[in-house]
Amino acid sequence: MLRVNYDDYVNGLKKKALRLYTAWAASAGEFESFGKPKSPEEDAVLFLLDWVRWQGSLAGGSIEKVGPRRYRMK
Repeated sequence: MLRVNYDDYVNGLKKKALRLYTAWAASAGEFESFGKPKSPEEDAVLFLLDWVRWQGSLAGGSIEKVGPRRYRMK
C-alpha cells in the first residue's frame, strides 16, 4: 500500500488550486458588475435612507448599542 504524507498532499493541492484560480481570474478580468453602476446621487440617497433606517431601529429599540462600534439585535 502506498504511504502518503498528508501535509505534502495538501500543500500540493493548494498550489494546484492557486494556479487554477489565478488562471481563471486572469481570463475573467475584474469582477463582473451586477447591472449598471450607481450614480453619485443614487449612492448618496441610498446611504441616507440606510442611515435613517438605522437611526430608527436604534430609537425604536430593535437594536441596542453595547459599546463603541458594537450593537446587539433584540
